[in-house]
Amino acid sequence: MKKILILSICTLFFLTNIIFAVNANIISINSNENTPPNSPVINGPLSGKIKETYTYDVTVSDPDEDDLLILIEVNFSDGKTACGGCDGRGPWHSGEIVEFEHIWKRIGTFGITGRVKDEHGEWSEWSDPLPVTMPYSYNKPILPFLELLFQRFPYTFPILRQLLGY
Repeated sequence: MKKILILSICTLFFLTNIIFAVNANIISINSNENTPPNSPVINGPLSGKIKETYTYDVTVSDPDEDDLLILIEVNFSDGKTACGGCDGRGPWHSGEIVEFEHIWKRIGTFGITGRVKDEHGEWSEWSDPLPVTMPYSYNKPILPFLELLFQRFPYTFPILRQLLGY
């Protein structure tokens, strides 16, 4: 009986010291040490014409290297947002490149940003914006006419062909 009492006091003393050490952050007990993913890196054309399709590459990475990245959100800053993972694609591993297509519908300068969510539910910071400019462009009706003329009569107007680069 005396041994059980001494053993109980020692166990209580030991558990009290462990609880004190954990609360004082002397001992750290973490079952899930997860760091958020890195901000994605976005690459693609920096300018172009409106109403044409452009492809942007988004490289995802996670410092833990073992996490699956389940969502990629890309904000094109023209009112359109693309979501990889919401569209049935994914998950992705760290280092993978994911393609997003976008059609610019208006002229202007835009900043494409993105962020990534890992399997633990943590979002990365938003990426630095990739500046994209869609300048005003229009098709001059005279150029298709000249192209057709130069194709049908290749040896006429040699000075004009030289000046226009045909």
